[in-house]
Amino acid sequence: MAQPFNDIASQYDLLNDLLSLGLHRAWKRSLVEEILNSRPNPDKVLDIATGTGDLAALFAEKTSPASVWGLDPSLAMMETGKNKYPFLQNWIEGSAEALPFGSDELTVITCAFGVRNFQDRLKSFSEIARVLKPGGFLGIIEIHPISKKLVYFPLRLFWNYLVPALGGFFQRKGAYQYLRDTGAGFISCEDMIKELSQDFELRVRRTLIPGGLVSFLIFEKR
Repeated sequence: MAQPFNDIASQYDLLNDLLSLGLHRAWKRSLVEEILNSRPNPDKVLDIATGTGDLAALFAEKTSPASVWGLDPSLAMMETGKNKYPFLQNWIEGSAEALPFGSDELTVITCAFGVRNFQDRLKSFSEIARVLKPGGFLGIIEIHPISKKLVYFPLRLFWNYLVPALGGFFQRKGAYQYLRDTGAGFISCEDMIKELSQDFELRVRRTLIPGGLVSFLIFEKR
């Protein structure tokens, strides 16, 4: 699903900073740090749905750029990332459903705010399990539907109305309606953990925003 992201490639990072008040950067740094604390000096790292490569760049800065790959279906997003992070060497146009790596080849795989955009989630999870080494780590940050409890009404108001309105200010309302709708229509964190449980053991779980809107998960391949 490249088109919505091609449309907003040049503004994607700025809009993410505005929508999360910059918190997404701290969340990604924390994901990298926690994985590297358990798996220092990984042989090969793949960031799926890498976008402009900010998560891949964090790994490259702490390991070796040659050992880090970023994969995304949107060429426009990656072209923006190449200008932003010229030290990143390995960019792949592709999708999680068909990863261009051998079985048990990768040490670490991450995906920040991309799982909900997989065209075939279960096939993608199977591919991730195939290419990740036993004992390898999978890190995910993702958006889920907000709880319908009244206390979370302000979050629902923000997500349902202010997100596309802000996108409209940048003349990209349709793309941000798409991003909003993929979050609202996604599965819960609990259900995603269940889908991964056959091949992965959950090591870390946090709820980054109350109401279950953003989850932070680290798994180890069995």
